Amino acid sequence: MDLSTKYLGLKLKSPVIVGSSTFTGSVEGVKNCAAAGAGAVVLKSLFEEQILADIKKEEGYTDIYDAMPDAHRYMTTFLRGNEIELYVKLIKESKKAVDIPVIASINCTDFGEWTAIAKEFQDAGADAIELNIAISPFDRNVKAEAIEDEAVAILKAVKKSVTIPVSVKIGSHFTNICNFAFRLAQEGADGLVLFNRFYNTDIDIETVKVIPGNALSVPEENSDTLRWISLLFSQKIPSDLSASTGVFCGNAVVKQLLAGASSVQLCSTLYKNGLSYISTVLSELKDWMLRHNYNTVKDFKGLLNSDDDVKVFERLQYLRRNYDMN
Repeated sequence: MDLSTKYLGLKLKSPVIVGSSTFTGSVEGVKNCAAAGAGAVVLKSLFEEQILADIKKEEGYTDIYDAMPDAHRYMTTFLRGNEIELYVKLIKESKKAVDIPVIASINCTDFGEWTAIAKEFQDAGADAIELNIAISPFDRNVKAEAIEDEAVAILKAVKKSVTIPVSVKIGSHFTNICNFAFRLAQEGADGLVLFNRFYNTDIDIETVKVIPGNALSVPEENSDTLRWISLLFSQKIPSDLSASTGVFCGNAVVKQLLAGASSVQLCSTLYKNGLSYISTVLSELKDWMLRHNYNTVKDFKGLLNSDDDVKVFERLQYLRRNYDMN
């Protein structure tokens, strides 16, 4: 039984990818992911905010540097360089340690210097780049089109600086996800990852304070990803699709592949069940394939793509067909 698949033009021994997380933040973690059966890994994201936060934590750094442009420029350049150097080292050592694709991840909220950074990651040996473009749509003065234009501009700039595949991880907060996804595909996105998740918040009604919400996804979120994977695949989007968010078991992986996903990224379920759970997920996938007489993933990828299937995914509102008129 062949679980191999292709994603971003890369050969994966299984469609299960370990998404950007602490599991993929060290060489040892990457080795553990590969040993557990992952088809590829997305390295823990390099965040612009992470670099800036580290600058503030540096010993001897005080707010006085904010008033001294030259000193501030030195500190930011020095520490930014350190963070990038550590990430480049992670890429190089991971590539030596495993025989599965290693995808570098950049979390960007604006244009920044990500084009140059992406080139450094390519030179370090990364098999692909995943752009986690997380532009928050919270400013009432920013039009929806402006947010999409910024994301497209980031992609175009990165594509000009590298030759390896580039995927874009997007959120679900867009007026027309299909239109935006096709814009990215037409500008060269080799793959699209659906979806990233914003930082969740909650309110403690006893202390009357805003507190962190649940950081992990839940299985119910798989439905939203499933809908848009299917709709984009049925419209023949010229980019590979990777399902993320709410994928917790082998059955959920099967569903995403049936909808048209080329790969599936696991994260939250691994925090809950451990990396060894990947073997359980793959075993469930194999069992399903055996029961339905499929020998390869290609045999059933995107199978639910008939007009009737697509119409069900297009329905956003609940309709009761056989209700009693009396």
